[in-house]
Amino acid sequence: MPNLFSGIQIALRALLAQQHSIQVTEHNVANANTPGYRRQQAVLSPGPPFAPPGLHPAPFAGQVGMGVMVQKVRRFSMEFFDGRFREESSAAARYQIQQQALMQVEATLAETGEQGLSTRLEAFWSGWRALSADPSDLARRLDLRQRGEELSAAFQRRAIALQRLRGDQDQAIVQRVQEVNQLAEQVARLNSEIANVLGTGQQPNDLLDERDRLLDRLAGLTGITTAPQENGEMLVSIGGHALVVGGSVFRLTTTPDPGNDNMAAITWEDGRAFQPPSGELAGLLQVRDSDIPARRAGLDAMVAALISRVNALHQSGYGLNNTTGLDFFSGGDALSIRLSAAVDDPVNIAAAAGPDSPGDGSVAEQIASVQQETLMNGGTATLGDYLQGEVAALGLAVRQAEIFARDRSLVAEALEMQRESVTGVSLDEEAANLVQSQRAYEAAARLMTAVDEMLDRVINGMGIVGR
Repeated sequence: MPNLFSGIQIALRALLAQQHSIQVTEHNVANANTPGYRRQQAVLSPGPPFAPPGLHPAPFAGQVGMGVMVQKVRRFSMEFFDGRFREESSAAARYQIQQQALMQVEATLAETGEQGLSTRLEAFWSGWRALSADPSDLARRLDLRQRGEELSAAFQRRAIALQRLRGDQDQAIVQRVQEVNQLAEQVARLNSEIANVLGTGQQPNDLLDERDRLLDRLAGLTGITTAPQENGEMLVSIGGHALVVGGSVFRLTTTPDPGNDNMAAITWEDGRAFQPPSGELAGLLQVRDSDIPARRAGLDAMVAALISRVNALHQSGYGLNNTTGLDFFSGGDALSIRLSAAVDDPVNIAAAAGPDSPGDGSVAEQIASVQQETLMNGGTATLGDYLQGEVAALGLAVRQAEIFARDRSLVAEALEMQRESVTGVSLDEEAANLVQSQRAYEAAARLMTAVDEMLDRVINGMGIVGR
């Protein structure tokens, strides 16, 4: 039943509630610059009213309120924007990683400098033309052999660089898979902790923030989809396959694939193939298994056509010592192309159409004319045209990846700004809340002082009854 001592209880509740509000504000201010932090708010509600018991009506109307209490600590969150943001950020991450890798491929091919293949090819054809003008000149033969070695080395350097770059992407894929498994284990642990805290009736706001940060990173890696559960846990899946269910994790594994140059093949623990719909892993797999092999295949096709045609003409010609039927190049692709051992002696370089013809340069002229032959793309492009087409295709791929990455990043940034406008900490707003809670706390303290004075008057100042 309400009495004079009830005022002490109401004032105490008010002090504790406002103190809790101030602590929440302090927590917000302390984490104003913490990535992924969602602002919190102490939700106040009236305490349960008291209806005085008795057989007769109370001397006052209605129920008597019992002050204020903190109903819960609210966490500002926007699950819809979380899903949209993760979708767009994972797409942006895919194209960003793809753009970065393709730019490395572009730098590897190095077509804009003096060491470009176009320059080396032109020098090679010029060497044959110079030899056709004076096939008996040993210096011109030595110069041609040097140009052939430089052209072969240029092809080899690019093939080795592409091979090394592909290995770098493979190593990055293995590292990303390890990170995915680690993040999944942390999400599973947080699922259990969050469910336990919610089961006690409390709000695990900071645990939810930590889990959201992990989910944002997982989205950037793999393009996950999430589904919240009634008990507070989060179901996480990739491409329709569960990654985290409650406190359980379905891990990813990497094993060498003999059918793909022993590059790492990603599979689930149950043996199913893994194919991320988006994220960094999707970009890395695209570059490693499609983009780089396509560039390497273009180089190999060009080298194979060059070796086949030059060797065919060279075999039909005669050197200064009447040797014939010799290859100028050996190998069959960009990695294995070299000058044939037969032309280590420049005298063996075939320039004449017949024996005992030191002044005949007709075969050398035919080989120089290969520059204008349409050997590529089904007889529609020269070697130079084909190379320029490959360079243009690579430049277009880099440009497209850049455009897609920028567009998706802009959308993700817009969604992040909208999310931050609701869930982020505003220091001005927190300052206003702090003043409001401080004033209410001071008022509650004055209330308690007033009640204390009333009790002191009743207890110590009214004397003893009947005296």
